[in-house]
Amino acid sequence: MKINITKETLLEGIQVISAGVASRTTLPILHNFLMETQANGKLKLVRTDMEMAVVHYINAEVEEEGSLTVPTKEFSEIIKNLPDGKEINLYTGENNKFHIKSGKSKFWVIGTPKSEYPAIPEIEKTGSVSLSPLSLQNMIDKTAFSASTQETRYILNGLLWNNTAEKFEVVATDGGRLAVASHPALPDSGEFKIIIPTKILNEVVRFISLSKPDKDTLINVNVASNQVSFEMNETTFISRLIEGNFPNYKQVIPTKKNISFEVFTKELLASTRRAALCSGEFGSTVKFHMENNAMTVSSTSQNMEFTDELPIEYTQEAFDCAFNPQYIIDVLKNVGSEKVSFSFVNASQPVLIEPVGKDDLKYVIMPVRI
Repeated sequence: MKINITKETLLEGIQVISAGVASRTTLPILHNFLMETQANGKLKLVRTDMEMAVVHYINAEVEEEGSLTVPTKEFSEIIKNLPDGKEINLYTGENNKFHIKSGKSKFWVIGTPKSEYPAIPEIEKTGSVSLSPLSLQNMIDKTAFSASTQETRYILNGLLWNNTAEKFEVVATDGGRLAVASHPALPDSGEFKIIIPTKILNEVVRFISLSKPDKDTLINVNVASNQVSFEMNETTFISRLIEGNFPNYKQVIPTKKNISFEVFTKELLASTRRAALCSGEFGSTVKFHMENNAMTVSSTSQNMEFTDELPIEYTQEAFDCAFNPQYIIDVLKNVGSEKVSFSFVNASQPVLIEPVGKDDLKYVIMPVRI
């Protein structure tokens, strides 16, 4: 293999494939990524950790075709430190030596043959849907923080995608809270219900942010029996689906609203963050007391105490409730609206939090018993 390429192009490609893939592994080959020339003047970059994979194509001048895997971390550091504005020459030598030359600077690293690298599966494109990457990014951003990170709750380590004739929903829960983002039903896709690992969705969001797609760009999502892929421009993300039954989230969302009020998002977010400083390290709790058009936010620990008061429109009888402050903070910093509404059946039942003036987001949080 022998190619010529610019530093900027190569670094952009490495950045796309580097993050998100597990760094801890018992297989040394997984610390490498694969480079393979293509007949159309492209260089194919591949990285996998056996759970997910990223395939990305970049432009290069190909003098001799070939392939090789090289250590991701070491190669990336070398490229970063080469002179700016100079062409980089890459070529393979004997015994899998991979030579890197730019100006007067020369490196070589030991690579391994493509035959030793895990094969990336071909995705069946029997169930393909297309949607705006910015819409997808928004739905994931507003729900993924509610997914579980505990390995023992594997089924909750992903986001449910539920597409019906009426609407498309992305759902996340860790058992103590629930987030649901809604979108018009995906056209020509049929009904489906799948669980996608949060890990790959976070990487897709990161990639969309890096790519800055315009309003006409689409991301194609291909669903097979046990795999999913995301394709946009020259990049494809592939992951296994999570198999199992996601909890019945619809029965958790309160339908009665016996007690409700609205509050300014930024004000409550700032107050709750202050309350979290005094809520104690274990079993942290923030308390809300509503009475006479005022909300009192408070928290206590062994050595500290905090109180604050916010104006709200509330004329019902006095009402008290308490929550894990981080759950409240996560919702308020992601909801994206000037005001939010809180709706309760009673103090012991979950609260429903929604952005005022929108109907595309619902958050449900279990209360803490006072």
